[in-house]
Amino acid sequence: MGYVGLPAAIMFGKAGHTVHGVDINTALVNSINKGEIGAEEPGLRDALAEALANDRLSVSETPSAADVFVIAVPTPINDDHSPDLSYVVNACRSITESLAAGNLVVIESTIPPGVTVNTVAPVLEESGLKAGGDFSLAYCPERVLPGNVMAEIVGNDRIIGGIDSESTNRAAELYRSFVTGTLHESDATTAEMVKLAENTYRDVNIALANTIANISESVGVSAWDVVEMANKHPRVDLLKPGPGVGGHCIPVDPWFLVAADETSSGLIQSARSVNDGQPSLIARMALTVADGVASPRIAILGAAYKPGVSDARDSPTAHLVRVLSEADAQVTVHDPQVKSFTPSLTENVVDAVTDADVIVVMVAHPEYDVLDPARLASHMRARSVIDTSNILDRDVWTGAGFDFHRYAEPN
Repeated sequence: MGYVGLPAAIMFGKAGHTVHGVDINTALVNSINKGEIGAEEPGLRDALAEALANDRLSVSETPSAADVFVIAVPTPINDDHSPDLSYVVNACRSITESLAAGNLVVIESTIPPGVTVNTVAPVLEESGLKAGGDFSLAYCPERVLPGNVMAEIVGNDRIIGGIDSESTNRAAELYRSFVTGTLHESDATTAEMVKLAENTYRDVNIALANTIANISESVGVSAWDVVEMANKHPRVDLLKPGPGVGGHCIPVDPWFLVAADETSSGLIQSARSVNDGQPSLIARMALTVADGVASPRIAILGAAYKPGVSDARDSPTAHLVRVLSEADAQVTVHDPQVKSFTPSLTENVVDAVTDADVIVVMVAHPEYDVLDPARLASHMRARSVIDTSNILDRDVWTGAGFDFHRYAEPN
């Protein structure tokens, strides 16, 4: 009942199905049943209240008998970047006692290619039933953007891949009850590959932008100018560089393709290396700007993994904090949208920069675009700022007495 499972449950309920949600987090279960959720997702709270009021949704810690089972649990990676399938396996195993002939099981969790057929099906068959014979099994990955989940879960196209044609048809019929986007029918392994290809495409293109940025800086030109002018070409659409890649998908999903075929995935591994290395690059930049100060005080503005969201999962800022702390820097973090972070967030931006030597703007939140540098300067020990996303006005900040640095741009 997390970022994907809860919205899906609500939408199935809104489509007229009676939905029972399951999560092993007792506190989360209790909160949902009270209509309380921590995620700041537009429209989600009201939709949950409606589902509960209409008796379309109930939530507990244990599965029950059903016609359809939808698995939407996390699939993280281990320290060695190998896929951790334990959540998927345990969730599937938890429904084997409730699974009955004629049921449909749908996996929404992101998984490596072949897992639905080679791992999920055998686990479910511990019930004594045969996948594709006694029950149907399909893969339908989520395609939603935090901050716009309630619209995208309905309007986006979906990929439906069954282990056989009947499984595909049954899953497509289920999702057609609330999805207005086009349903593209395929097989399970193709659908798994499609999901991973989508996020790997984004990761590789971000890595290209970051590589061009780092080379531009080393040869003494502005990467921001390079990207802008290169994109004047009718067939070029470079992304903007940045301080790293976060979120629950892009830093993780490419490793599933590496696990599937390490020999053929050199480009993907290189892209991951580039993007994972960006926070360390920003850390070195901050320590250099601090100019040898012992235990420099560094204020980081932005903890979310991208602008305009409250989601800090796998945030580049978390990596930056670790690297700076290991270098004996004293770090404060502020974010106007994120509610929970480690280390604890400083609630007020002025308090975050008080006695700081360097400000690092990590996230292009709109709130940071309108900061008053003169006000902040009066509270700092030294006046240096690093803009990692090209959102600050250099003239305004230098006019307030700041030593201004912008990532991927000559100083």
